[in-house]
Amino acid sequence: MSNLDQTKTAHLGHMLPLGRLLGRMRYLSGYLAAESNSFGVVRLAMALAVLVSHSYLLARGTSSAEPLHSLTGHSLGEHAVQVFFFLSGILVAQSFDRSRSTLDFVTGRVLRIFPGLIVCVLLTALVFGPLVSMLEPALYFTDTGVLRYIARTLSLSTGSAPLPGVFEAHPLPSIVNMSLWTLKYEVLCYAGLAFAGAAGLFSARWRKVSAALLAAFLVLVFIEQPKAIETYTALDNIRYFSLFFGMGTLAYLVRDWLPIHGAVVAPLFAVFVAALGTRFGELAAALFLGYATLWVATLSFGPLRGLTNRYDLSYGAYIYACPIQQMLIEKLPGIDPLASAALAMIVVLPAAGLSWVLVERPALKQRHRVSDALAGTLRRYLPFELTRKIFT
Repeated sequence: MSNLDQTKTAHLGHMLPLGRLLGRMRYLSGYLAAESNSFGVVRLAMALAVLVSHSYLLARGTSSAEPLHSLTGHSLGEHAVQVFFFLSGILVAQSFDRSRSTLDFVTGRVLRIFPGLIVCVLLTALVFGPLVSMLEPALYFTDTGVLRYIARTLSLSTGSAPLPGVFEAHPLPSIVNMSLWTLKYEVLCYAGLAFAGAAGLFSARWRKVSAALLAAFLVLVFIEQPKAIETYTALDNIRYFSLFFGMGTLAYLVRDWLPIHGAVVAPLFAVFVAALGTRFGELAAALFLGYATLWVATLSFGPLRGLTNRYDLSYGAYIYACPIQQMLIEKLPGIDPLASAALAMIVVLPAAGLSWVLVERPALKQRHRVSDALAGTLRRYLPFELTRKIFT
């Protein structure tokens, strides 16, 4: 054997393990079918992580009581919401890409958010509120604060609207459903994606260019000096949530070229730890949490995957948890945060199941019917060029 042949053989010998690894590698595109991933499991786990995290805040009155806060600058609940927005970026991008039209996409998003929210807000204000309010029912229902709570919460203007006489003596007083404050940023992300999608973000011809531009945007816009999340302005919140949502959208755009392997998680975790407290901290968090989420979602979790695919309890758990936790604190003052979380789960999961079966799933089944009805109405009143852009 010549020296050249020996060199080639040695080189191939070193390359074979890598070749075998690449041959076994699966890409994100291979996991996007619902039966091939555990996104539902992850989403439910994140909703329950928010519940656990809030149990400390609601019981102690401060986010610093939550153990993870001192380590990363974010609570467990905040990290869970970051994962929510990342997954939302993937799934909503996929939804837009597969929608019949922009109007069909918007209809689907509205039906995913508002029917369940409307029922939750009305139950909270008209059923749960008077049960725990310090006011007599007659005074409670004639107080204009009830209507203000319904209007402000359903308009997504705040998640901190109070109800008259409700939870006023708690460690975190007068907070009824603080989890809802993130929904307006979710909706803003949907709107941004709809505009970008209508402008051609998901065009197959320009997909690599779109991915490169989005990646550059995320890097340039979201490198910033760190500051406490409690000091964020509305603009800071938009940038913050858009980072995680945008990272999910980017993952969808590069789905055919994004390999998913557990060996990548550890290096990204090391980068995340190294970047804590620096101007690269949020970017590193989005990269690590996003990729780790994708890897975890490749695990099967046995029958739990199929169960969460059939019954999506994540949204219901997210919107019902806080008022149920506050009601437990009302009835059991001084309860330990973990005990409060465990008891709350016993009530929250059935409530989320009822919300999915009776409200959310039936509403989603009306998507195409509502979209077609809206399209017919809009065509009668809008110029042809505008309707063509909306309906295609």
